[in-house]
Amino acid sequence: MSVTPNKVLIDLRHKKGESQAQAAKNIGISQSMLAMLEAGYRKGSDDTKIKIANYYDESVDTIFFAVNCHS
Repeated sequence: MSVTPNKVLIDLRHKKGESQAQAAKNIGISQSMLAMLEAGYRKGSDDTKIKIANYYDESVDTIFFAVNCHS
């Protein structure tokens, strides 16, 4: 099973010009969780996905499920 980085999530953070630590604090999750989500090692709970989607003003589908369609 290969791990695919979540490029959508990484790009959204870069567009805001934030470090992982800044973004994680603003979202309300740990920096290590955000790092693992971006790297593709964690999928995150539904609550975490919703927090992230709300923060970036994107849908959960766009951030977490469309990733596999563009590999």
